Amino acid sequence: MEPDVHWCDWYGVTCGQGGSEDDSEFLGLRLSANGLRGELSEDFNQLVIQGASMPTRWLDLSHNQIEGALPYISQHSERIDFSSNRFTGELPRTVWIPPIPGSDPFPGAAVSLDLSNNAFTGAIPLDWTTYFDLQFLNLANNQLEGSIEPALEAMALESPEDGLWYNTGLWLQGNAFSGNLEAEWFEGLELGSINLCWNEIEISDPDLADWIAERHWGGDPSLCLDRERLALDPSISGSWYDVNRPGEGLSLMLLDNGIPLVYWFSHISSNRQLWLFNTGRSNETSSIFESMLRTTGEFGFGFSDAEFPLFRSATLRLDRIDSSLLHAEFGVGYTGYDLTQPGDIQITWPPLPATIFRSDHAQLSRLAGTSCDNQLEHQWISGAWFNPERAGEGFVVEVIEDGRGVVYWFTYTPAGTNDGLFLERSGDWQAWMTGDGQFSDGTLIIDPLYRPQDTGFAMPGSSEFIELNPMGRLELTFSDDLGGQVSFISSDADFPSISYPIERLARPMLAECD
Repeated sequence: MEPDVHWCDWYGVTCGQGGSEDDSEFLGLRLSANGLRGELSEDFNQLVIQGASMPTRWLDLSHNQIEGALPYISQHSERIDFSSNRFTGELPRTVWIPPIPGSDPFPGAAVSLDLSNNAFTGAIPLDWTTYFDLQFLNLANNQLEGSIEPALEAMALESPEDGLWYNTGLWLQGNAFSGNLEAEWFEGLELGSINLCWNEIEISDPDLADWIAERHWGGDPSLCLDRERLALDPSISGSWYDVNRPGEGLSLMLLDNGIPLVYWFSHISSNRQLWLFNTGRSNETSSIFESMLRTTGEFGFGFSDAEFPLFRSATLRLDRIDSSLLHAEFGVGYTGYDLTQPGDIQITWPPLPATIFRSDHAQLSRLAGTSCDNQLEHQWISGAWFNPERAGEGFVVEVIEDGRGVVYWFTYTPAGTNDGLFLERSGDWQAWMTGDGQFSDGTLIIDPLYRPQDTGFAMPGSSEFIELNPMGRLELTFSDDLGGQVSFISSDADFPSISYPIERLARPMLAECD
């Protein structure tokens, strides 16, 4: 925002072509994840009321720390995203001035509105039904209540003139909406997706229930509607899996700063493994990972030299429904890298996830030290460990209640193992290995270490054809709470033996006990 720089060249600003620099069209403002904090000023609110200086295409202030009230929402911007902030109070009122004095107002330009992941309260404003004609509305994960009928009436009934529904959907999960849904509310709606989970909603009409189930994100809404949830605590830390899909699962840790960290390990197809990870955010009952990250690299070296070695590939939400049961909601995207066999590697993020599913996950292991009843000598070793010179690969260690240590080694295939499959790019496939063992003083010995592989050809891989391939012996020696040494003695010709120091990357939250 230097005074000698034209405003169209300011950070986050997009302009269209005008007759001169002075009348350039203000198309968009994108300041997502830009560290904005504080409350919206009265000057900003007046600009919204007047419609002055508002971008015509998109207004994106998401993933910041803006707090307080959001009294008004612009009707001059097509796509508005204020998600993942700290807004409180009632939902904003719409502002639209009739084009002709004395005439009735009509719906504004907005086609997409995202106010999810805030702390809005109360009911959906009734004026939304008059002034909105939306293709996409996301109010997920707030504290809203009442009927969802106004949200449905705010949705567009007719397709746009160009026939393209860019992102059609109604997302209301994680609120306190209630009541029975009426079939007439949905007549004429062209919803591409809907998510009603974690509300006290009833669907008594069987035809309407079928209509919603066909469009519901992740499948049958009965798996998550009006279902009791329990509070999160350190005891959620450990391994989880879907009992119908053994051979894959989650390693979840609530870190000492209250942030959840998850690694999802699975399979793609034909001997290829997949692992995704990220930190997220938690409320009282849920952990939400808006972006799960995927990597490319080489065994023993970490990240590859690809242009994008780290990229977004999934979303995940975990809700605790029992002391040893989580409900998981996945949205997983695949890339040209996955689909082209052989051929060029094309790292692309599809507009919609390729696979969406929800299922209950049972707790397979629980970390020692997460309650005052399961304290053990080596519990301090649990956490994530890595070598900074090999960033992009590392180890998750779980010291579990019976004293064993469980290890997940998240890495890649070695150079040369994929030659001829992806031209010159070799060693870019993800690989993960796992095993459990006993401690000898400060050394955890895993013998054998296994690499589970799916021998089928499905995409994504099923768990029907999982084979456990022994890889050798793994020793993790921890000198103190901050560092240690890894030693891998390989029995697989493709994976060389290796040894190097490691240091702590993250530690789980443990119970505070006398």
